Amino acid sequence: MGEAASLSKTERREYLVGIAAFGVLAAALTFTALANRGKQPTETAALVLTAAFERVDGVHVGSPVRVAGINVGTVTAAGLEDNSGAVLTLSITQAINLPDDTAAVIETDGIFGTKYIELHPGGTEDMLKTGARMSYTQKSVIIEDLVALIVQRAKDARAKPAVIEEHELDRPMATEAPK
Repeated sequence: MGEAASLSKTERREYLVGIAAFGVLAAALTFTALANRGKQPTETAALVLTAAFERVDGVHVGSPVRVAGINVGTVTAAGLEDNSGAVLTLSITQAINLPDDTAAVIETDGIFGTKYIELHPGGTEDMLKTGARMSYTQKSVIIEDLVALIVQRAKDARAKPAVIEEHELDRPMATEAPK
């Protein structure tokens, strides 16, 4: 009977330790959430640009903007332009000079990775200023469309009958020699 009483004390102790650990974890998560609430990055945009695209599949507000693979800003707004395409607002947080013929291209991190905007600086001496609209853009490549195109071309190639050239019809068919 003494063993049963001490076992229940041990179980009770483990139960209380579990509740206390859960309480500490919940308090830590709540504190972290409240501490980060409402805080925005303190970096101010050195340059705000807009770029119009035919399609922006996979790009959203918060997507990175890169130059030579280095993050230099983010997409801060996305919207439709006269129902003919999409316009993205890019906030560049690093003080960099971008020529006015810089191209904005939607790229993908790996095959199935996230999408981002890659800026390819041009060669003119005139630099983009805040509020400028980028003239050169390239829409995103959609993997599903590429796969469908490859499959369709393979089906088309398989459906075409073999072309027999005229000179092949004049030749006698090769037959196996009798043994």
